[in-house]
Amino acid sequence: MQCSSDCSLCLGGDAGLISLKNFTFTYKNGDEAKLNRASVDIKAGQFVLVCGATGSGKSTLLKALVGLVPHFSGGTASGVRTIDGQDFSRAMPHETAHLIGYVNQQPEGAFVADTVLEELAFALEQLAIGRDEMIRRVDAALAATGLSELRNRKLFELSGGQQQRVAIAAALSAGQKILVLDEPTSALDPLAAKELLEFVWRLSRSEGITVIVAEHRIERLVGLVDSVIIVNNDGTVSQGEPQTQLAKFKFVPPLIELAHQLAWPKVLLSIEHAAEEFARSAPHTTKRIAHLPLGSEVLNAERVTVDYGSLRAVDSVSLSAKAGEVIAVMGENGSGKTSLLWALQGTGNRGDGRISVAGQDPATLTATERLSVVAMVPQQAADLLFLPNLGDELDEADEVAEAKSASTSQLFEQFSGRIDPSIHPRDLSSGQQLALVLAMQLVKNASLVILDEPTRGLDYAAKKQVAQVLRNLASSGKAVIFASHDVEFIAQSADRVIQLEAGKVIADQPVETALEYRADNSLASQVAQITKLPGVIALQQVVTNE
Repeated sequence: MQCSSDCSLCLGGDAGLISLKNFTFTYKNGDEAKLNRASVDIKAGQFVLVCGATGSGKSTLLKALVGLVPHFSGGTASGVRTIDGQDFSRAMPHETAHLIGYVNQQPEGAFVADTVLEELAFALEQLAIGRDEMIRRVDAALAATGLSELRNRKLFELSGGQQQRVAIAAALSAGQKILVLDEPTSALDPLAAKELLEFVWRLSRSEGITVIVAEHRIERLVGLVDSVIIVNNDGTVSQGEPQTQLAKFKFVPPLIELAHQLAWPKVLLSIEHAAEEFARSAPHTTKRIAHLPLGSEVLNAERVTVDYGSLRAVDSVSLSAKAGEVIAVMGENGSGKTSLLWALQGTGNRGDGRISVAGQDPATLTATERLSVVAMVPQQAADLLFLPNLGDELDEADEVAEAKSASTSQLFEQFSGRIDPSIHPRDLSSGQQLALVLAMQLVKNASLVILDEPTRGLDYAAKKQVAQVLRNLASSGKAVIFASHDVEFIAQSADRVIQLEAGKVIADQPVETALEYRADNSLASQVAQITKLPGVIALQQVVTNE
């Protein structure tokens, strides 16, 4: 255990509102402890960031604080969990539900009702809240999370980001004083993510709510947090003030990586201060992004529409993609990104329009035929993994695709290296699961590759690997289209950005233009906001003149 010098566990100060002390946890059949003598101490009203590499144990730490570990997950645990000075080490999760609100990475799997309103009301009913107070709380939570107009909408009709907001609203409405959020912005567009985090921060300050957030895209909240907890790959945990913690953390956003790259005297946690330092430490050399020469047209889509009953999700969209091109599709939650991707893949709810991929309409092909034309990786890549070990998944993919034995295995090894084939697919990291599903989809050598939110749940190092995979696919002559809210990932991987709004294309621009600094551009990358230079959006474009 490493602690900052001001940690109350070391100084003997008053215990925090919620804490773990010497907490060790090992999953059933696990060889090594996922948490190793972890100690954290969180004060009332603090806004705390939990960060770490993909698969390091951030979610496990949150579940330990909530009580889901080990009581729901299984496994063995030792150590002490306290809430407001009381020992709850042996308490079941429902015994502290009135104290802690918890939203996991995939909240849609925990929904119990049909509509938004019913989901929020259910949580309050379980706490025996009176009708008038229930209505007041539900209305306040819906307004705070921007869901008022969706109060009667069916949950299954919502986008992934909207479902995430429903889960957070349900936790807020119940009135708990501790709010634990696992990747709350992973499916939200940049503006919605900013608004949500700022709202939760204000809630922490005005209402004394203690907020604990695990997040990979830490650029979204480094300027808001009071304390940072880092979960290391060996299960140990360190806690301290943000600047000290993030200065030594390896998986950092461009804001911090640029400070290291240009050898600034200290890490700065705000865009404004970093921009001032960049201007003060000039001159710097910048370079243009290198784009591949493009080949022939792979995709041509004309006036594509997608309807769900009376709702038009995609409204007369036309686009094309050439071999060697990587295109990012952006837009607010509910703008039609996922619906458009599935229409292009051929199994979506397409109405009017024409789609041609390598001269064929994917919608007219069988599942096996479609694999040789278009490869699709969905938002939840793990949804396509159902066999008991990696080897079986690889063999099954060869059989389904009618490919030579070990074809999928060879592709997977290119993306992720050699991995024990006996491992369960669900035990792979998020990045490895993505690589596996990508290999399974690409085994027929499709000319068009489509990915929906490929960086959800990935740390910065894993995102760099995925970006390189996409660039490699483009280099091999494929066209790549992916939907994403991740501006920093798009800056390092895309050639072109298509923006959707209410199902329509509102912009189609080179990535340098779409993400560059402009006073009215909410999509500007961190590097663009810091340098304020035309067309400069990514770290690799900036070098020091020293």
